[in-house]
Amino acid sequence: MTLLSADFHAYAAERLEDRSALLAPLSEKIEAALAALETEDERALMRSYLGTLPLTDVFDTPLETLASFARQSALLRAESPWCCDVPEDVFVHFVAYPRVNNEPLADAWPVFRAQLGERLAGLDAEAAVLETNYWCCETATYQASDGRTLGPLGVLASGDGRCGEESTYLVTALRSVGIPARQLYTPWWAHCDDNHAWVEAYTGDGWHYLGACEPEEQLDRGWFTAASGRAMLVHTRLFGDFGCDFERDAHLLAREGSQVIVNLTERYAPTVRLVVRVADASGAPVEGSAVRLQLVNEAGWRDIASLVTGPDGSASIVVGEGTLRVAASIGDTLAEKIVDTSRDHDVTIVPVTAAEQPGSWEDIDVHAPSDHPAPSRPLTPEQAAAGRARKREADAMRTRRVAGLVAKARELAHACGRDDETCLPFFEHAFANAGEVARFLGTDDGADRADLLSTLTTKDFRDLTANVLEDHLAGARLAHADALSYLAREGVDDPGRAEDLYRRYVLCPRANLEHLSAYRAFIRERFDAGQVAGFVADPMSVWRHICATTSLDVRHHVKKLVGTPVGALVSGQAGEFTRRALFVAICRTFGIPARVNTVDLGAEFFRAGGFVPVERPESGADVTFASEEPLGYFHDWTIARLTRDNAPSGAPRLGFATLDLWGKAEFEGGVCHVELPAGTYLVTTSARLPSGDSQVAERLVEVGEHGIEGADGPVELVMRHPDVSQMLEDIAVEPFMLADGSGDPLDPSSAATEGQPIVTAFLEPGMEPTEHLLNEMREESARLAEAGAALLLVLRDEAELTDPTLSRTLPVLEGVADVTVAFDDFSELPERLARRMFVNPEKLPLCILATPEGGALRGRYAAAGYNVGTVDLMLKLMALL
Repeated sequence: MTLLSADFHAYAAERLEDRSALLAPLSEKIEAALAALETEDERALMRSYLGTLPLTDVFDTPLETLASFARQSALLRAESPWCCDVPEDVFVHFVAYPRVNNEPLADAWPVFRAQLGERLAGLDAEAAVLETNYWCCETATYQASDGRTLGPLGVLASGDGRCGEESTYLVTALRSVGIPARQLYTPWWAHCDDNHAWVEAYTGDGWHYLGACEPEEQLDRGWFTAASGRAMLVHTRLFGDFGCDFERDAHLLAREGSQVIVNLTERYAPTVRLVVRVADASGAPVEGSAVRLQLVNEAGWRDIASLVTGPDGSASIVVGEGTLRVAASIGDTLAEKIVDTSRDHDVTIVPVTAAEQPGSWEDIDVHAPSDHPAPSRPLTPEQAAAGRARKREADAMRTRRVAGLVAKARELAHACGRDDETCLPFFEHAFANAGEVARFLGTDDGADRADLLSTLTTKDFRDLTANVLEDHLAGARLAHADALSYLAREGVDDPGRAEDLYRRYVLCPRANLEHLSAYRAFIRERFDAGQVAGFVADPMSVWRHICATTSLDVRHHVKKLVGTPVGALVSGQAGEFTRRALFVAICRTFGIPARVNTVDLGAEFFRAGGFVPVERPESGADVTFASEEPLGYFHDWTIARLTRDNAPSGAPRLGFATLDLWGKAEFEGGVCHVELPAGTYLVTTSARLPSGDSQVAERLVEVGEHGIEGADGPVELVMRHPDVSQMLEDIAVEPFMLADGSGDPLDPSSAATEGQPIVTAFLEPGMEPTEHLLNEMREESARLAEAGAALLLVLRDEAELTDPTLSRTLPVLEGVADVTVAFDDFSELPERLARRMFVNPEKLPLCILATPEGGALRGRYAAAGYNVGTVDLMLKLMALL
């Protein structure tokens, strides 16, 4: 007897058969893996993985790992009270599939189930979801890091992760016990910089959202409730298409390679169905045009969705209500239009003539969706108190656990005799994975072992393995002399520089942000002496070889999921990112320094004293940008290069790709120098308003061999400056309580009369940003009194009243203004209020200008962190209230 339907069995068999030619190199292993499974349901699940997961997963993951997922999933379907009766498509996509997003694929389920099994026994689905999230909070918390996605076991080993890693962590924990779960993702916020990922869990009555590792006593709650209600796009992804009706749901479902994007925006925000029609210069519809939708984030235009037009030249999608740039590729032409979806639901994109192209700075007003919090469940006061107490307990448990991991790592370093200042950080960065560091460092006394570890990111230590590092070290040792000889040939005569280039671009196991894998021994055996000699004589021949021997069927890949070099060589399949990683791998294996350029992610090799690209023109120029004010890259301005690539659908496209010049485009003396290859660039500046809107200015520039074409001097950046009246907001602030000096509850809305401006400031005495704010309050005390504002200064405890700056400021303010000092433990309130007002939740002081209306507060403006002139701006805003 089977628990899975005949339809699913047929689907899985059909998908595997469709891939049979691509999987031919693994055919014998696949047959053996299927034969080793015990039930037809297990085999059907295994076939679905082999037939629908990204092809890189099949070639890069041990088949036994996939078989283990199949066995566990079949058992969960039979025995788990939380998934035995859910619809089959929900089970298949959101319990059985091993992959959540782009994390390294490993069998973490047994580890998670061992932690959660007894704890969740007897709970209903909703209670089990809430309890699982408390466990996640006990073991992990948020920490910003690089763009590589750490796997769930890496997060468990270290105790922290980005939001994408936290959400993958929670989804993995829930699926491990049979609770259907999915990661939701907004590619970019429209109303503020950054993006976010969270989780939905299926509890029998439908899907409910929650913040990963951010437990509450109710589902359908999270700090992002308000933000998600302003999203332009929210989606989840499937790694198979079982049960999908693309004809019926074309505006909600999109194929992106081997994955299906499921548009869930309407669950959170007001939406429209946007229809995009693409026509050529004669007005005829263009079929197969790659259409990209972009919004402004981090001072540049960012992709949020990719569409392909049908036979009638149109495509549709559900999006939020705000400003988008809609760009379509029409042959060799890029056609664009700025669209406000709150007004325009049906747009036609046609090529523009050269005369219509902007030749100077053009202003664009970009509107973010209006404030509209997503549906949310309220908490009772008792639930709120209980949740805070449990959260504090979970935080304390995690802090103790992580401290213990670090202490054990240090002990291990000492026991290995590797607790010197060079090697001790390697153990500390590894946390629970420190044993692998010890295994690698303890094999021999070679100084190059520490050299290799020094090339890794701090995140790498959490999930590296000694076996992978041994492959790289052994291969690099064989290539060391060849690398120095190559560098000498290319003009490097300084031994110190040569060794540094060897360490960074030959010894280093990483090309960019791919998951670490062993490949050097395999590559050495793959190529004969004649091929290697050709590679060393002309490294461009490595790239030509890769292009000649690998292809890509986009239906079986995920565009940005980088496959391993070994998997690419065995399968003969490699997308653009995998090809670049493979190029670097082959070059480094044979002593040719190579890298992926972090600015534009292009592959490069060392030649004649510097790195040269393999995919784009070498010619370029030093371009100078000028500004009277110090502008920050990714905060105030960006540069994007016109490139040709393939959309996730495989359709060829043109478009502007933002360059990553973070830390490389700094202004000194009013100018900034950037080395740019020849090409067409879009320079964008953006001023973000408190409403979430942006005032954008942009211009096109052509870079030739000698600099900007048609320009004698630097490119003068134009930054727009909003009017004071545009800084006002009107946001309903959720009621909150503080404590007065006696410890009694204090309602902030009662600290001012109806309509009276009230400034609530969460202070951090002794820290420079708070010192500046207090000094401004003291200097502007007379104007504050004239404005009739109430001041509510919030501290952590009475000890902070002794701060010298606060001690000087309070008597001045108390003499002229209505001042109240209140207290809070800052455990969650400042962050919650900052997120509600859409300012940085990680910075203090938090200063909120509000007006009491009907017993509640209406937020009118907020600032967080160091902002010169905050008090002056608030006084100007008070005059407009």
